[in-house]
Amino acid sequence: MCIIIAKNKTDRLPTESELKTSFTKNSDGGGFMYVDNGKVIIDKGYMNWEKFYRHYKTLCKKYHNFKGKSLVIHCRIGTSGTNSKINCHPYPISDNVNYLHKLYFKTDLGLAHNGIINEYNPTNNEKKLDINDTQNFIRKYLSPLKNEYNDFYKSEYIDKGIKSLIGWSKLALLDKDDTLTLIGNFVEDNNLSFSNTTYKEYKYNYSSNNIKEYNSYEDYINDIWNYNYNSKSIY
Repeated sequence: MCIIIAKNKTDRLPTESELKTSFTKNSDGGGFMYVDNGKVIIDKGYMNWEKFYRHYKTLCKKYHNFKGKSLVIHCRIGTSGTNSKINCHPYPISDNVNYLHKLYFKTDLGLAHNGIINEYNPTNNEKKLDINDTQNFIRKYLSPLKNEYNDFYKSEYIDKGIKSLIGWSKLALLDKDDTLTLIGNFVEDNNLSFSNTTYKEYKYNYSSNNIKEYNSYEDYINDIWNYNYNSKSIY
């Protein structure tokens, strides 16, 4: 499923509990995206909670808790491509696979994704590149679009093309001017945006006959998707 935590310039930071729950439920690697000296920094490949959280605290200290700055955090559950550092989000908008795999990279526009874009799942020939559907979508669709229309993410192309391709997926784009663009239905919780509700703590035993009330259909789908993926009760 994955989760994006998107902090706009005036938003709060996630709590430690929200961050840990997000990583625990989406535990195939994490990454960060922020702006430094006029460049979007892709900073990813943190494969366990301790390293992920330690680096997060380092970034918060360096950037004064991101006061007046945007921050995108991504925690991954892999659905295509290996569950490795190179396939963690975020990514630059580029058709260069080596750039998409970089653990630390400076760019003008970066992206994090929550969901599955089936049309861009790697083909058998593409699997040797060790890329996932998000990277394929970037290199085949978004990168050519950016080359032709540099500010495509600010235009009608979002509604005319991107939304129709990504379905229920969510995207967070950050540009070098520290402008955050969210595409899809994000959850707004106390002045912070989440791409789904897997940042919330709650307990539920799938082996019992308990009946649980859900706040939304998305909460229900998240439960079922995560349960089927892990083949055990995880909440």
